[in-house]
Amino acid sequence: MWDTLYDDFWDRLVRFCCRMTHDEGRAEDLAQETFLRALAHQQLLASLSTPQQKSWLFETAHNLFCDGARRAAREQDLMDQLTPPPGEEPADDTAAAAMGQVELDTLLDRLPEADRALFTLRYDAGYTAAELARITGLPAATLRTRLHRIRKALQTSLEEE
Repeated sequence: MWDTLYDDFWDRLVRFCCRMTHDEGRAEDLAQETFLRALAHQQLLASLSTPQQKSWLFETAHNLFCDGARRAAREQDLMDQLTPPPGEEPADDTAAAAMGQVELDTLLDRLPEADRALFTLRYDAGYTAAELARITGLPAATLRTRLHRIRKALQTSLEEE
């Protein structure tokens, strides 16, 4: 089944992803991630007809692209919140980056170990709430709520300094 699925849909899926990403490298990565998801859902795909398999692959690719775009927007928002306004930055970018990392590490050290690990997995490693739910066994909604509270705690700590 996998050879047929790959042979029938890989090229079309990459072209579809390329239209979304406007970058061939990112498109191939997105197509590969889609096929990895297909491997995880092989029983479902085996029960589907060829047109349904195609639909599943393209919908999954689209959802992965949208998830990545939302994640990038949230990360940018977080970075904008944690970055000082343009007039307040030190002249030396290297020193500013090092100080920012020290400040972030200091803020993260104030968090309980479980929260620090969750925050790091989400924002450094890039796991989604659904992936974290599979790892931790907690509901994705609970994890999103915890991550929201962690971000608020970090923001409050940052404002206090």
